[in-house]
Amino acid sequence: MTTLTVFCYGTGENRRQTNNIITQFYNACSNTQDTICIDGPGLLGTEVRSLANNATNQIIKWLQTQPEDAHEINLTGYSRGAIASTYIANNLKRVELALLRKERILSRRGKELISTNKKLLNQLQKINLNLFLMDPVAGMGKKGSMDGRVIPDNVKNYVAVLQMDERRRDFKPQDMSRIIIQSPEKTQVSILPMYGNHSDATKIKSDEMNAAPEILWYSLHQFLTEHGTTFTEARIPQIVYQDHYKAAHDIPPINSASELLQLFSTLHEKRDAYLQSGKEMRAHDGIPVPRVQRRLNNHLNLYVKNPEFFINQLERELFKITYPKVFNYLFEQNQFDLRFPEDSSSTQEQIEKELHRLKTENEKLFLRLESREIREENGVLSVGAPGGTYTLEPCLTLTQLFPNFITNDLIKQKLPNKLASLEQQSYRLALQYQREKPSIKFFAKRSKDWRASDILQRINTLIEHENLCDDEKYFRLLDILEKHYKQMVQEASSSELALMLRDLLARHQRHFEIVDPGITRALLSTVIHAVLSLLKEVISFAGNLGYIGGGALFTLGFAIEEFGRRINEIIEPLGSDPLKYLLCALAYTMQGTGFAIKNSFGLKPLTAFITSGISYIRDAANKAILDIKIQPKNSTLRVKQTLQEIHSPDSTEDSPLNSEDQGNTLSN
Repeated sequence: MTTLTVFCYGTGENRRQTNNIITQFYNACSNTQDTICIDGPGLLGTEVRSLANNATNQIIKWLQTQPEDAHEINLTGYSRGAIASTYIANNLKRVELALLRKERILSRRGKELISTNKKLLNQLQKINLNLFLMDPVAGMGKKGSMDGRVIPDNVKNYVAVLQMDERRRDFKPQDMSRIIIQSPEKTQVSILPMYGNHSDATKIKSDEMNAAPEILWYSLHQFLTEHGTTFTEARIPQIVYQDHYKAAHDIPPINSASELLQLFSTLHEKRDAYLQSGKEMRAHDGIPVPRVQRRLNNHLNLYVKNPEFFINQLERELFKITYPKVFNYLFEQNQFDLRFPEDSSSTQEQIEKELHRLKTENEKLFLRLESREIREENGVLSVGAPGGTYTLEPCLTLTQLFPNFITNDLIKQKLPNKLASLEQQSYRLALQYQREKPSIKFFAKRSKDWRASDILQRINTLIEHENLCDDEKYFRLLDILEKHYKQMVQEASSSELALMLRDLLARHQRHFEIVDPGITRALLSTVIHAVLSLLKEVISFAGNLGYIGGGALFTLGFAIEEFGRRINEIIEPLGSDPLKYLLCALAYTMQGTGFAIKNSFGLKPLTAFITSGISYIRDAANKAILDIKIQPKNSTLRVKQTLQEIHSPDSTEDSPLNSEDQGNTLSN
């Protein structure tokens, strides 16, 4: 099996002038015949599609020179280059489907594809695409392009590193609320938040900010090497500095999870430097509007459990396998873990012994454990009560990125993890529904936003705080989704959320039949739904001063409010100064004025209250009139009956759900 590696630059970058991670890794590849490099688009990013099309043609030409059918194609890109990588994956899928359609048409005529096309189709059906994307940013007006969002089923591995501290409005990433995984069963996904602004991890910008680039260097090198890319002398490419303020140099190989975890501890220590980097404002840097925190920071608990302690899943899992007893005690409620039978459900003495080793090897990490009630006085350790969540870490990201660090075969035997996969699919569904508003009502929440929020909250509570085994959590999670889906069907809701829930439930073998309520009930329901929906829209239109007027006021108010906030950010470090207090008062006045304008001077929240009441009455009336019956199909009934049998009093004592094993029996 041969591997092709494709490198894609970001905006305004190219292989001749740019000094960053893409250049270093491209130049370090040992076989130039099996590498492709795509220069970045111009400032407006309009060339992304044409660059991706050109790269797709080069990949097809490369495939046509290869005698084998099965190949690995590694795609890595930064910024808009990361978006181009996603375009390429979708282009290759389109070519595959076009050839497949052509083959079927010819087959009906008793003909076949010509040999070259037949071979290409076989190759496209067997390729494994592996994407490693660094802060994928589509740019203004391009975030919604489906080719930059959909991850097709020819992608085997998808890893995205998202910079937490980038604040420019035209640099919004393709985060969990935007990407659409076409086949979660085939594509392994890791989305990793990282300290710093858009480019802070692609090169070293100061002596205080070396940890994030080094982590990215190690991660990309291991990912590409794992999937067949070869480098000169099998060495990690040299790391580079911004504007060449220091010469590029080698970095030593990482040989253990402990070493990489130490690098994360250094990254925590330098948090302020990365945070400040994200707040910097330059006249030429991004559109000239106030900055705002990326939305992913509002949902960090969906990207990594215990986000107050861990930056991302990679760090969390490194801790898990390096100090399993301490991790299990502090972050998994000291539950028994079948994969770590000797390193879980530990005694205080065992915890203290491993803590002494942790302190010796990683003192920075030990000091941070004070927030988890770990203290040392006069050489004596004190350990608080077990903490964390009632869920066992499946270590999916580590298995994907650094499988060489995993020496415990039971971890790999327990993959894939159906609960973890369903949890992430559900989070993406809810966030995507909330994000994708009609363009004419960009300033308002979607009609079933409250349902999406309820799904997020209930699932998070179930996964983290209920002491149940993985099997039962899996089915209860499906029950949460099913409950919302049934309620929306009974209300005759036309919301997109109902369709999204139906499709997700079907993917997990929950299918339903809807009993026809009869023409009379359906007609009456349609009339009531239409009348109340029209009333709601009229009130919404008037209350928001027309969609254009409401949008204009929201935009103006938002800009004034954010500008006031930005002034406060800039003057905060000035210390005690009369001018500072004057500017501060002005800034707060602007924020208050902006907030009032944004909300149409109180008219907008009042309108939202009235329209939500009308929606409630409409949905309740429809539910009562239609009295829709939803019946599970046979496959769903069988699953539920099996679960009931498992939990029945007559079930055997060896049932996996009755044992002390808190492991994921579903994974087998």
